[in-house]
Amino acid sequence: MARKPYWQDPGIRRNHNETAKTALRKLLESNDLVHLDVLSRGDHVVIYSEDQGEKVSRIRFTRIDVQKDGDRYELGIANHRGRWESTPFTGKLDELFKMVTEQFGWLLEDY
Repeated sequence: MARKPYWQDPGIRRNHNETAKTALRKLLESNDLVHLDVLSRGDHVVIYSEDQGEKVSRIRFTRIDVQKDGDRYELGIANHRGRWESTPFTGKLDELFKMVTEQFGWLLEDY
């Protein structure tokens, strides 16, 4: 049986998630995307909006590796029904966020 990566330990994962949420909130604020917020669930860090008090998921970053120069994530996009669609895109949070704002900006629009 394969061993889980050390970063799957709940305490370590929580620490990585808090760091990721803080970084994403700063990126959202610096891009004037104040209608969005961030939450974490397991290895996922999710950017969402709220519509009539209900959280609407937009994109998520799933941690796939922890490296000395930063965690690596896979990008997922919520479809119109709120189900997650995989993408082939992986990288650090700031790289993926920049790609989303440049290529998929409509995912982060205020509607």
